[in-house]
Amino acid sequence: MRLIARARHVVARRPWLYWLVVVALAGGVGLITAGAVAEIDDARRSWGETRPVLVASRSLNPGEAFEGRTDVQSRPIPMVPDDAIERTAPGAVARQHVAAGEVLVDADVVSGSLPAALIPAGWRGVPVAEAVPSGAGVGDRVAVASAGAVLAADGVVVGHADSGPIVAVPAGDAPSVAHAAASGELVVLMLP
Repeated sequence: MRLIARARHVVARRPWLYWLVVVALAGGVGLITAGAVAEIDDARRSWGETRPVLVASRSLNPGEAFEGRTDVQSRPIPMVPDDAIERTAPGAVARQHVAAGEVLVDADVVSGSLPAALIPAGWRGVPVAEAVPSGAGVGDRVAVASAGAVLAADGVVVGHADSGPIVAVPAGDAPSVAHAAASGELVVLMLP
């Protein structure tokens, strides 16, 4: 207790000592901060050059427009996929699910009228009237079956019509899927 009283007495008689300690502490904090900033800059430079890319600012579902949901950000070139894009065409929509913060690539983007724009190349879209609704949403992977046989092991829901989903299937499977859909014996199976 006596030491504290003595220190207070010395500082009261010599206020410049108080300010000297304050300036020294502030300088120490400033040096530590400058060192941390320099380390961050060194780490950033070690990644090399950067490239502007388009990044999803929030999660997007298939068929959702990109407008207002993306940002252009600079990323280190080693971290950028080869087919990354910097911008989308007006009216472009997501072809598949895109997570927030994900760098957009060519495969994520499609332009054109929906649902036709979401049908993969070499596939056909078949409107399906479901007797028992599957609950499949746009972008969900599905299989199509009828009379206990799988007609198309790989499919994707690309839209919805009044009677049910529109399922894109490989072109070779499309005729049998369309026939089963017309007969009312078609079932859409959800895939993981």
